Amino acid sequence: MAEPDRVLIQHVLVSFLETPVQVSRTRDEARALAGELLERARAGEDFDALTRKHSDDPCDPDDPAPGRYMVLNHGVATDGGFERLIDQINARAEDRHAELEKRLEAEEITVEEAEADLESFINQLRADADRARSEQGFPRAALVPAFGDLGFTLEPGEIGLAEHDEQRSPFGWHVIKRLS
Repeated sequence: MAEPDRVLIQHVLVSFLETPVQVSRTRDEARALAGELLERARAGEDFDALTRKHSDDPCDPDDPAPGRYMVLNHGVATDGGFERLIDQINARAEDRHAELEKRLEAEEITVEEAEADLESFINQLRADADRARSEQGFPRAALVPAFGDLGFTLEPGEIGLAEHDEQRSPFGWHVIKRLS
């Protein structure tokens, strides 16, 4: 059966210390938690709540759709939304950084104030990107392979587990639900 052009998925990322996310749990603890979350999700527990509480991907608490991605399959043309979104986020970050550099040079703010401001601004950019990602089509190749490897094989409503793999799922385990 041919894969669809696009899928909307939601995921809970369960990482461990040795991954790029570097959370405090061990690999074995992460594996056990991922298995537990898979069982709970398959038993019908609210997937939004599981994502907010357990995902190691940053989640905006006010995001009505945490951890959701519209993934476009290989060969599906985009309207350029993904690229525009990345360009806009990068431009906004560069502008804020330049502004803070000027304020530092003019001694209007301290280094600590500039760092706190930049961290807050980056968190806002992440929240903006989180809200857009369930609407924008992200090219499958732009995401970790586990999203597509599992996401495109699931039926709508089905939940699966992408195992940690250095190449295909380097951030840890992904409990993935295909929404549509």
